[in-house]
Amino acid sequence: MSGKFSEAKNRKRIWRGGEIDADPFNLPEHVAIKATAWSERALGFIRFATIYKDAVSAYDSSPILGRFEWSEPISAYEGVALRILPRDTERKNFMAIVELSHRDHPAHSLVIYAGEDGVDASSRWRAWGRVLNLQLLIEDREGTLHPAERRLGAIQIANPQPHMAANPLSHRRPLAFGQSGQARLWGSRLAVGARPHAY
Repeated sequence: MSGKFSEAKNRKRIWRGGEIDADPFNLPEHVAIKATAWSERALGFIRFATIYKDAVSAYDSSPILGRFEWSEPISAYEGVALRILPRDTERKNFMAIVELSHRDHPAHSLVIYAGEDGVDASSRWRAWGRVLNLQLLIEDREGTLHPAERRLGAIQIANPQPHMAANPLSHRRPLAFGQSGQARLWGSRLAVGARPHAY
């Protein structure tokens, strides 16, 4: 991954927007996203975007500065990123964010899901990656994006997992997905690429 890409994504921002749930199986899909940066919010910017199978067409609209149109081919996006962002400076509440992450122009990255349910976020993240044929990216604690899956050509590589018959409890629904008392947006629920280990 290029240094330029890593540098551009190496920051944790605060999500000040509401919930968003664009449907990858209903293309072309339309989204409206309020600006989250203070400077853009002060100017009343809202992004209106349409996502096609092969392109994104959008305009950023401000009642003060007017309308700025832009478009990008899907090939300009590095991948579909999954992020966990705080909703406030105290970092007590979090949102799962799924974003089309632009390779060279971070301002043209596009949020396509925002919600408190980590399971829904993970499902949308994978679905958007399949539909647009983009790699899955995941954000670390420092705010840097990394490929979520190892691949050898078109083949996904995963760590060996225990066979279902190896443990009489392994056929049961894992505790991480049950009534464990943990909040629904729980980091370990956003497991990447494989079933949880048997226990």
